[in-house]
Amino acid sequence: MTSIKKDLNTGKYYFVLDAGKDPFSGKRNQYRRRGFETKKEAKIALAKLQVQISEEKEVSISKLHFHKYLEQWFNAKKIKLKPSTIQNYEQQIRYNIVPYIGDVRMNEFNELIIQTYIQTLHKERKLSPATIRAAYGIVAEVLYKASQKGILNKSMLDDISLPRMPKKLRVWTADEIMLFLDAPQRVLNLTRHFIGFNISAQTGMRMGEVLGLRWSDIDFEGKRIFIRQTLSKIDEDSVYGFIDEGKTNAALRVVYVPDALLSSLKAHREGILREREVLADEYLQYDLVVCTKNGNWVHPNNFRRAFKVTVQQLGLPKIRLHDLRHTHATFLLANKVNPKIIQERLGHKNVTVTLNTYSHVLPSMQLEAAGTFDELFKSSDHSGDQ
Repeated sequence: MTSIKKDLNTGKYYFVLDAGKDPFSGKRNQYRRRGFETKKEAKIALAKLQVQISEEKEVSISKLHFHKYLEQWFNAKKIKLKPSTIQNYEQQIRYNIVPYIGDVRMNEFNELIIQTYIQTLHKERKLSPATIRAAYGIVAEVLYKASQKGILNKSMLDDISLPRMPKKLRVWTADEIMLFLDAPQRVLNLTRHFIGFNISAQTGMRMGEVLGLRWSDIDFEGKRIFIRQTLSKIDEDSVYGFIDEGKTNAALRVVYVPDALLSSLKAHREGILREREVLADEYLQYDLVVCTKNGNWVHPNNFRRAFKVTVQQLGLPKIRLHDLRHTHATFLLANKVNPKIIQERLGHKNVTVTLNTYSHVLPSMQLEAAGTFDELFKSSDHSGDQ
């Protein structure tokens, strides 16, 4: 808070108001006023100046180009985002947002501009509905933030049309999951990366999380995995590297694993240890669970190709590697596992995201719930006859 002080030499009052950084230049603005006969006069002058600066600042911000406002918003947002999420945001901003609406001034935004932007991503860029929704989610959050400061009217966001998401996710049945997990007994030349597919199917972990998993992240006694790092793109040239997901266990996602997966991991580790002994100093000490023969990380494209080949070898319905995660979640929901638990396993922001993503499973659960009441009433009728 700005304080009003008395100049001991002149006997008059003065103040210095720090108005923060200029949104255009980035320089800090300070306003000095002096020569007031009384402290009351200085207070009145300070109040008027604060109102004036606030009004000028709103006008100034409203004329900012969106890319500049977006940059300020993102720098503040980074504090509470995971490193991998920051990477995702940066890619969306660089490729799917700034090139199209970065030069629009904040006070120029309207429904037509936003809808045209969506159409460009959909028809010209031919991006997937999920990618478009992710990009728009960032834009909408920034514009909503601006609306709270009176820079624009948030009502323009009310009727924006977004491309529909596929109605049904591609997932395997319980029998197909079991057949897949039995691949070591069915496929002669099974890929060394199968352990990664096994982890994804039984934990719901994302591909980057699986490829970044280290043996030190696995607590065999506690039957749990700590997700401490991921393999992700680390620059705009699609170079991959490891991203640290947190420094303390409290800040990390923990996924509990079944005994069958622990057994598979232990068997896989024996093979890794033998490779370490053979290569000795030539073995790369990344401590990775899914790795090449010399301990290096596996490129996501190679991991996906190995999965595709494995699915073909087993004669299973074609699904994407990411659909193993969907299969895991759908299987748990169908078996009445609490959605909150599933949300925590998958690392979703909140349970609403989980329920919206797997809403295709809910109708059958609704029918089962109704059937439960039927059984209840039948039981009640019988008890009345006695």
